[in-house]
Amino acid sequence: MLQNELKTYAKREFLSQLSIEPYYQPIVDLVESDVFAYEALSRFRLENVPVKPIKVFKMAENIGFLPELDLMCRKLAIESFSGMKGYLFINVFPDYLVSEYIGKGHTLSYLSNAGLSPSRVVLELNEAVRVQDMSLLQKAIKYYRELGFGIAIDDIGTGFNSINQLLELEGLLDYVKIPRELVDGVSKSKIKYNLIKVLSEVCTNIGAKPIYEGLEKEEDLMTIYHDFSVQLVQGFYFSEPLTASKARDFTPNVKLAKICNGNCLNGRRLNSLRFQPTEKFHIFMESVENSVDRYVILQVGEDRYMVDLWRLKSQVDTKKRNLYHYKDLIEVIEKEKDLFLSFQSLPILRPEKADTKNLFDLIINSKYQLFLLEESDHIKVVERNNLLDYFYRTLAKELADVNPLTYLPGNRLIEEKIKELGSKEEFWVCYMDLDNFKAFNDAYGFYAGDQMIKRVGFLLEDLRRLNTDRVFVGHIGGDDFVILLWDMSLETAKEKLLGLIREIQEKLLEFYSPEDRERGYYLARGRDDELKEFPVASVSAVLLKGSKDPLDVSKRSAQLKKKAKSYRGSVLLVEFLNEILTINL
Repeated sequence: MLQNELKTYAKREFLSQLSIEPYYQPIVDLVESDVFAYEALSRFRLENVPVKPIKVFKMAENIGFLPELDLMCRKLAIESFSGMKGYLFINVFPDYLVSEYIGKGHTLSYLSNAGLSPSRVVLELNEAVRVQDMSLLQKAIKYYRELGFGIAIDDIGTGFNSINQLLELEGLLDYVKIPRELVDGVSKSKIKYNLIKVLSEVCTNIGAKPIYEGLEKEEDLMTIYHDFSVQLVQGFYFSEPLTASKARDFTPNVKLAKICNGNCLNGRRLNSLRFQPTEKFHIFMESVENSVDRYVILQVGEDRYMVDLWRLKSQVDTKKRNLYHYKDLIEVIEKEKDLFLSFQSLPILRPEKADTKNLFDLIINSKYQLFLLEESDHIKVVERNNLLDYFYRTLAKELADVNPLTYLPGNRLIEEKIKELGSKEEFWVCYMDLDNFKAFNDAYGFYAGDQMIKRVGFLLEDLRRLNTDRVFVGHIGGDDFVILLWDMSLETAKEKLLGLIREIQEKLLEFYSPEDRERGYYLARGRDDELKEFPVASVSAVLLKGSKDPLDVSKRSAQLKKKAKSYRGSVLLVEFLNEILTINL
């Protein structure tokens, strides 16, 4: 009893001495040269003396006031966001997100009072607290995403936001924040560079957009922008956290070279070295020994080469250095062609003269890591890993919110299109997913799973191209897709979807082994960890009448999908007719 009274007194005293002011740090979109979002932060004073947030939160935790303090900060951040552009990122502790999912709903109440839609809010999972119940957190995230919220995970790889947690939340994240510890100094560190490269690729594979935090130096900005085709960044280079009034007037100063002629890679100017063919190899190696650059242009006589210095230094060991020490540079280049890439041998891509899909296939299947990209009157050298994103920027810039794996419109564009079509008298919505996709991933591996998702994306895009004015296709995430159809009868919509599902089934058979194709099923472990039979190339789809309310459409489709999933093999369930159509291979 006394202990409770002391805690109550401590809370009252703490609250009477505490003042909170919300601050907002911009998240900048480098592609659009504008603010993409603001992350809400809190600044504290105790008895009018500034105190670090981490100390205030620790004090609140010690007196049992942490949940209340978290809600106070969130409420102020939402109330003061009025008049700002872009999205609002709000830090939340995972356990508090779960508690609201179970029944408190404070955030929804604050947003309603502020007149702010959940679709403009991203809930950012804080790394400071361990997740107690991952399955419950997954359910909470699904619930909030259905309401329109975006979900981000903060500072991946630090605190309790481990790589394993990233895997547990696959398909549930819209954004992943790459921490300051990796971003700061990436231009000078091979380890940081490679770690960011891996994390960026992981984000692409799970359908989440990376946000690079802690950006303070121009050389780091140029490295991540040109080498990783970065879109979203955050850090003191653009702005420190701002008061609400200053945030409303903030415009980022984005100065990035859009076109770079001459000695460039991914649009960034490279250092150029010139040697005579008969100069000795050791002289060249001594000239680059202390260089922190990754790539250089090497001109030997009349020929030009692209050299990856990081790779060169790691592969030319002491034994090779001694062997090549007094040899002519041109002789070493002839022997180590994989390390000295001749410009004449690089494949040339011409986007204006080729279909995007064919270019993607060419890049994916090519043995080359570098390509020459011809655009109008100039040629760029571009890394293989950057090309898919490059084509997105140049050929599909209108899709500002796309799924990074399939390059189909993502959740927000789907929602906007449904609202737009809501003014029509009639339109149709089809939700489609691949049956037992997790089992396929487990049996055949994530790479095969990614390729399967990409193939479905291409097939959906083909349907859209053939019906440009009447069909919209989108990728919700994971193996879930949406198709919107209008200006056509229900029978026509059914016919198009049945044809699409048949084509998907036929194309996806290529991903299974001959034995599995022959018997019509494959063996994999189910969610109960028991070995089971799963049918090959099976799709579940539901077709329902559209509504201008995306949440209503989502809820109705979720109920129908459960029914469709109860059938073995491919199914199209038509809500309007209460009709179930099975599609056989």
